[in-house]
Amino acid sequence: MCLLDRYVGREVGGAVLFGVGVFTTLLVANHFFFVTRSAVQYGLPLGVFAQLVAYRLPALLGFALPMSVLFGTVLGYGRLAEGREIEAMQTGGIPPERVLLPGVLVAALVSAASYSLGEAVVPWSELRYRRAWARGVGSPLVPDVRWNVLFRDRTQDGSEVVVSARKLDLSSGTLEQVTVQQHRDGRLVRVIEAERATWGPEGWTFRRGRMVVLEDGALLSGFEVLRLRLARSPQEVAPPERTVLEMSIQEIRQELRRLAREGQPTRPLEVDLAGKYALLGSPFAFALLGFPLSLMHPRGGRGIAFGLVVLVLIGYYVLSTASTLLGQAGYLPPALAAWLPNLVTAGCGVILLWRKR
Repeated sequence: MCLLDRYVGREVGGAVLFGVGVFTTLLVANHFFFVTRSAVQYGLPLGVFAQLVAYRLPALLGFALPMSVLFGTVLGYGRLAEGREIEAMQTGGIPPERVLLPGVLVAALVSAASYSLGEAVVPWSELRYRRAWARGVGSPLVPDVRWNVLFRDRTQDGSEVVVSARKLDLSSGTLEQVTVQQHRDGRLVRVIEAERATWGPEGWTFRRGRMVVLEDGALLSGFEVLRLRLARSPQEVAPPERTVLEMSIQEIRQELRRLAREGQPTRPLEVDLAGKYALLGSPFAFALLGFPLSLMHPRGGRGIAFGLVVLVLIGYYVLSTASTLLGQAGYLPPALAAWLPNLVTAGCGVILLWRKR
C-alpha cells in the first residue's frame, strides 16, 4: 500500500470504528430498554437479564457494522475535504476513484468481519438468547407447535405410510387427530385414525382410535393403544423453527432443500438467503455513496455528517423493507428483492461521484 492508501485508510478506518461504537451503543441501549420492560413484566432474574443483553450483542454488532461504513466514509472523507486535502489530491492529478479506493478496502474488511460474525458467532449467541428467554419467561420465543402436519415414512416391512395430523407439539412429542394411510405395492392396505400419537423409544404409539384393514375386504376394529414403528421422530418431521439470525448460510441452504423435498413454500427463505449475501455487499454500496456525500458539505462537521447518514439509512431500510415484502409476495425475484437497496444506493453514489468529477 502506498502512502496515500495508508493515510486515507487510517482516517476512514478510525471514523468507521467510531461509527461502530456509536451505532452499537444506540442499538444496545434500545434492546436494554426492551429487556428491562420484559424483566418488569415477567419478573426475570438478574442472571437471565444479563444473558439476554449479552447474547443479543453479536447480532446488534452485525447490524451496526454496515451502517458504520457509511458514517465512517462520510466523516473520514469529510475531515479530509474540510482541510482541502482531497482538493489538493485532485490538483496533483489523483482522480476521485483513486481517493475512494482506501474506503473500499475498509468496506471489504468490514464485510469480511460481518461474514465471520454472522456465520460463526451470531447463530450460536441467538440460540442461547432463545433458550435464556424460554427459561426466564417460561415459554419459548418461537412456538414449538405446528399445525396441519403431513409427512411420509416407511414401516419395517417396507410399506409406505402417509401421516397427517392437525397438530404437532415438538416439546411433548405428540400428534393430535392423526390419520395414517399405509400403502403396499401401490395399494392402500390400512387406514388408522387416532385421537393422539406419542413418540417414544419404540416409535409412535397411537391411542384411542380405529383401524380399517383393506387387504381382504374391509375389517374395522377399534383400539386403545397401537404401536407403529416409524423412523421419523418429531424433530425430523418438523425441525424446530429457527430465525434467519440463528442459521448460517449453509444451514439455510439445507433448510431450503428440506422444504423443497416436502413441497412446502420456499420463497420467504430464498429472500432471506439472498439477504444474507446482500448484507455483505452493503458496506461497498455505503462506501460508494458516502464518499461523494462527504464532499457536499465539507465544512459542516460531524453534525452534517451524522444528519446525512441518518437520512440515507432511513431511506435504505424503508426500501429494504418494501423490496423484501415484494420478494416474499412473489412480485420480485429473491436476488433482486435483497439487492435492490444496494443497487439503488450504489447507483446514487456513482451519479454523485460522476457529477463531482
